Parts: sequence; C-alpha cells; structure tokens
Amino acid sequence: MSDERYDAVVIGAGIAGITAARDLTDRGRSVVVLEAGDRTGGRTYNRPFAGLDLTVDLGGSWINRSLQPHMRRETQRYAISVTEDPSITGASFYTGGRRRLMPVPADEISDLERALAFLRDASRRVDTDRPLSEQPITDFDVTPDEFFTGLELPELTRELLYGMISCYSGAPCTEMSMLHIVAQVAAYGHATTGFVTALTERFVGGGAALLHAMIDRSRLEVRLGHTVARIAQDSDGVTVSTVDGQHVDARVCVLATPTNVIRHIDIVPGLDAEKQKVLAHNHVSRATKACILVRNLGGRPFATGTGTFQMISHAYQVDDERDILYAFGCKGGDDDIDLNDRAAVRAAVHQYYPDTEVLAVDHHDWNADPLFDGTYRVDRAHEALTSLAVLNRPEDRIVLAGTDVDDSVWRTWMEGALNSAIFAAGHADARLATITSD
Repeated sequence: MSDERYDAVVIGAGIAGITAARDLTDRGRSVVVLEAGDRTGGRTYNRPFAGLDLTVDLGGSWINRSLQPHMRRETQRYAISVTEDPSITGASFYTGGRRRLMPVPADEISDLERALAFLRDASRRVDTDRPLSEQPITDFDVTPDEFFTGLELPELTRELLYGMISCYSGAPCTEMSMLHIVAQVAAYGHATTGFVTALTERFVGGGAALLHAMIDRSRLEVRLGHTVARIAQDSDGVTVSTVDGQHVDARVCVLATPTNVIRHIDIVPGLDAEKQKVLAHNHVSRATKACILVRNLGGRPFATGTGTFQMISHAYQVDDERDILYAFGCKGGDDDIDLNDRAAVRAAVHQYYPDTEVLAVDHHDWNADPLFDGTYRVDRAHEALTSLAVLNRPEDRIVLAGTDVDDSVWRTWMEGALNSAIFAAGHADARLATITSD
C-alpha cells in the first residue's frame, strides 16, 4: 500500500477521463489521473504534420454545439474558440469500380431515396434523450443486409450505402451492427445528410485546447507515463499498480481506457462474467485516418464511395495551391492500404480526384498502438445493446467511462465521451457518499 490515498483514481487522460476527474474535483473530491502515454487527449490527437509546419487532427476532429449540449456547455465554460468549416463546393463518388459525379446512376436515384427514407424513418424510433440500451430497438442491432432486407436495392445503390456505413463504422458491413448508424441519424436530427453536413465545427488548436483548460482550471493532478498493470479492490478501497511498481490507493476508480485494452489489466477480483465476455475480444471497428497534403484540388469537395478510402473530407486550405485532406478507410478490408506508401495513397486519392497531386501523407496507426489497439468501439451485430447495458453496469468501486461505453446516440464522438464521463463521475461520487456514511 502507498502512503497517499485519494477519493478517486481515474485511469486514462482522454476526454472522458479528464472530464470525470474535473467533475469529481468540482464536488470536492481528491483525484489523481494516471495516463500510460506521454500526452493527454486519448483519441483526440492534434500535432504538427510530420516534417511540415502544419497542424493536423490525427484523431477526433468535429463537433456541433447546436446538436451537442455537453460540448456546447464545455466550450462556453472555458471560452474555447471554435471554427466552422466552409461550405462544400462539390462532390465525387466511386462505385462500380469507377468515379462518378452523381452518387448513383440516374435510374437508381429513386432507390437511393427509398433507402435513405427507410433509414430516416427507423431513426425516428430512437429517443435521443434516453440510453440506447433501455429502448425497444433490438431490430436495429443487425447487419446492414438484415436491416435493408426487403428493399431489394440495386447493386450500385447498395455499394454507395455500404461504403458510407463502413466508413462511419470502420468495420466490414458483414459484421457490424446497424444500431450505431441508426443512432447517428437520430443524433443528427433524423437527417441522413447529417453524415456530411451535421458536424462542421472544430476546436481552434485541436481538442487539446479544451482538455488543457479543464486540467489547468481545476488544477488536476495528471501523471503521464503511468501504465496500469493491476487494479485490486476490496472492502477498504482500490489499489492501482503500474508496470514499474508504483501504487496508488483510492476509494473508487474510474476506468476510462479504450475497451480493447481493458482485458490486459489484471483486475482483482475479476469483472463480472458478462463484462469479461464482452471484453474478451476486440470490437469490429478498425478505422484508419490519413492526413494528406495535396495540390491542385480545386475548391472544397467531398468524396465517398467504395474506393480504397470510403470518404475524403477537406480539412483546410493551406495556401492558394495546397490543401489538407482527411481520408477515412477500414483496416483489413478488401482494399486495405499501407498509409506509409505514398504511391498507394496517391492511387486511392485519384479514384476520386484524378488530377490532384499528393505531396505528403501523415497518420497515426491507432490499430497498432498498444495503448488503444483500435479506434472507437463498434459492436458486432446482435451484440451492441447487450454490450452497452453490460459495460455501463458499475463494479462496486469501479466504473467504466469513455466514448466506447457511452450509452447515447453520440457514442463514438467527443460528445459521447462527455456523456459517459458525467455518468461515471455521478456514480463514483454517489459511491463515495455511501463509503463516507458507513
């Protein structure tokens, strides 16, 4: 046992971990945050483009203060500057092995409209103010094939839809649950166009601006380079041990790490059997994001389809000739790409923008990073609602937090991390109250 004892130890210094620590500190609790990496932010990661005097978002980027009340409150509280993306000036699509200027052939437009209307109508059954796991929507916890069955969609319409679904899930459509997609449409105000038009704001200076404000204003104690190896809880509290033999004692623990790495922590006694089953294997999302410096783009276009990249968004204009693009794909798919291979990236960009010159490429491999072992959590079909219910069930003095376990329509977004942190901090504070009263 160590000589120091806190009310709460928070493991993970991403948005959820820092927010939970801040909320507990605001309530008068003593808190320490342990972070395995050398920075705060988790999957929000803003840094200079490798070798260039440019800044890029390698992880989470976009917010919408009108749709996201938690984010609106936080940006107002800390006076965080936000910039809005300029309007899109054009679009490019890739289906059936070739580039198109229309999303689908003219004779399939009505089929695309049918499919989007079906998705929109399904989203209207989702109550955006209630946890997803408490709603009667098990029929959305299915594969895209099962969800769209009966519509008899033509091939290229299906290709386009599945390309966008795979992009936003970072997972093959044969495995992932449509619950994630239907909930997203509900979050966007039941607008299927929200995947392109809803989240258009970004922090000036990246997500670190908000986290640094939280840390500095609340004077949080954040210890970087503290990789947790073991969490032991008993009737006296929780002892957290790091790989280099340091120990922290606390009354409660908020575990705000990606769910893919939780199973690598020795938790004593073990988590309940249902949690262990959910956490035994990686979820299906293996999303990739490339930051690409280009020349001769022309305007501010948007691209989506079944190319090597399923979506390419304009990040910002560097100067009169150069722009930064963010390109999204899915690792392990049929068109898997090595983002370190500039020629391969150039070929993938040319599927949508054949006249654009690729000058440089940068990325962070979240799937190979042992502190994350993947990107945001997307569950397999027929497992998503159960996973949410199980992961949000506290373990006496331990409660999970993070966008991976968020039980709202904003799961996988920064808003979801904030929502999960509020739940976790509330449980931890209530548990501390019972300990104090004993």
